[in-house]
Amino acid sequence: MHLETRVEKLEEHHKQMDTCTHGLARTCADIKNIALTNQHDIATVKSDISNLSTNLKALTDATHAGFRRADEQHNEFVKETREHFDQLETRLDQFGVRFDQFETRFDQFGTRFDQFGTRFDQLETRFDQFGTRFDQLETRFDQFGTRFDQLETRFDQLELLIRQSLANN
Repeated sequence: MHLETRVEKLEEHHKQMDTCTHGLARTCADIKNIALTNQHDIATVKSDISNLSTNLKALTDATHAGFRRADEQHNEFVKETREHFDQLETRLDQFGVRFDQFETRFDQFGTRFDQFGTRFDQLETRFDQFGTRFDQLETRFDQFGTRFDQLETRFDQLELLIRQSLANN
């Protein structure tokens, strides 16, 4: 059950209890008014005075005790509800702390990913530089190959001249 639903139910129960308590208070007040109105009549009957006085005292005590019980129950209900809200507030605070910790960790991961991105960009730049360097070296090797081919052709020509000159001699 959701917290808001539970709170609404508790508030509804509290309103009902408050309404019942006020109704009981009005009833007791009405009873007291009736008893006070009838007290004059009761005073005329001396034999019933002590009996009525005892009954009225018992009724007043019972009403007062009822009010005290209602107040105690109401106070206990408020106390329990307050404790429950305090527990929920503590739990929400704990969740807030944990959320902040997760948020910090995500920020750290974001920073690390940014660093990795920068590092990859640097590596890509270096690979591009190596590619350019390899292209330059390949061009130089091709030039060396061409020069070796020219030298080989020259040596072949010299060898041919040497053989021709040896054959003529």
